[in-house]
Amino acid sequence: MNRAPGLREQPLGKVRVASEVVSTIASLAALETPGVAAMCEPAGVSVPRLLRRQHGHRGVRLEMVGSAAIRVELCIAITPDASLPKLSEQLQRRVGDDIHKMLGLEVIEVNLQVAEMDVG
Repeated sequence: MNRAPGLREQPLGKVRVASEVVSTIASLAALETPGVAAMCEPAGVSVPRLLRRQHGHRGVRLEMVGSAAIRVELCIAITPDASLPKLSEQLQRRVGDDIHKMLGLEVIEVNLQVAEMDVG
């Protein structure tokens, strides 16, 4: 996403937030969630398939909905012991809460693509 996902009018001027900042918040929230092993690139992307913590912005797609709402898509690798229903609920809540708390953006959806299972 090229345009800034967050633009706020403040009494003293405008505040713009780069999409990379939103992506980093989302990926850090994901990587801190038990059961998430790594961020992945969706199928068909020609980069290393499994990207570890130092490349946290990978595996995140953002879509603005209006001027103050956002849709997030995450591509993740899970651990073998992960319970997907529990993991997805925790991950969706955590990503939405972190973005809203830090940036004031409403997160209307957090969609997950489980691309891999990290077995070692």
